[in-house]
Amino acid sequence: MHKQRLAGWLFLTPAIAYVLFAFATPIVYNVAFSFEHDSLSTIGSIGAPWAGTFNYTAMFNDQIAQSAIVHTLLFTVGSLAGQFIIGLSLALLFSNRFPGRTIARSLVIVPWLVPLIVTGVIFRFMFQQEGGAVNQILVDIGIIHTPIDWLGSTSYALLTLTLANIWLGVPFFTLLLYSALQEVPAEVKEAAMIDGAGAWQRLRLVTIPIILPVIEITFILGFVFTVKVFDLVIGMTGGGPANATQLISTWSYTLGFQEFNFGEAAALNNVLLVAALVCAPLYLLLSRDQLSRSSGAGR
Repeated sequence: MHKQRLAGWLFLTPAIAYVLFAFATPIVYNVAFSFEHDSLSTIGSIGAPWAGTFNYTAMFNDQIAQSAIVHTLLFTVGSLAGQFIIGLSLALLFSNRFPGRTIARSLVIVPWLVPLIVTGVIFRFMFQQEGGAVNQILVDIGIIHTPIDWLGSTSYALLTLTLANIWLGVPFFTLLLYSALQEVPAEVKEAAMIDGAGAWQRLRLVTIPIILPVIEITFILGFVFTVKVFDLVIGMTGGGPANATQLISTWSYTLGFQEFNFGEAAALNNVLLVAALVCAPLYLLLSRDQLSRSSGAGR
């Protein structure tokens, strides 16, 4: 038994070493930077002056950092809501048989095939005020009479960014929810139909409760993917106009690599770290509960 346990740890050693090197080391460095007065001359050394909580105080008193946190929250909530509604609708659609269903399901994953920075540039051209496809279509069908400055207006820029991110995240929600819908027992749906339940009642009272564990996990993973979005913002708005689309990820990048305020940038990054530390155990707990339910149902 002792030899088997030792052999197990030996096999795990490469994985543990990789995790410590690739994940734990950057986190430790980032936390250390947030408590130091780092500059270009001290960033590579271990002798930077101790700052205590100064960087955190400066970060929370920084109006742009405050707005970046609020923007990230609005951007994340709006993205997840749109991705879930559209993803569930498409998953329900693909659960029905119709001509071209296989091709349609294949086309859903197209947004995943395009690099985020390329997607940002494409959407920037689509939503530009002069000559943009979106404004041209809206003018042609009579919804608007003059082109809207989607990316140059502080009122529309964050909304436009959210719409682009919804397009990116729909494939993830669609595929996971579609897979979950395939696990709903046909006899349960048939029993609900026999009892006179309509389509909306079957969805709300039968389907949703059964696939709820998958929905929860999908939301958690979607939150982790969305809260750290960077490439899309750089490609579309660069954080503008007037910092109206600055997110935690983009503003911490600006603080660290353009203003060289490494300590405050690290402190802002730790906001994302806290979110990850909250989501990780929650994801593991929900995954374990889902496995327990699946094994119990199998018996």
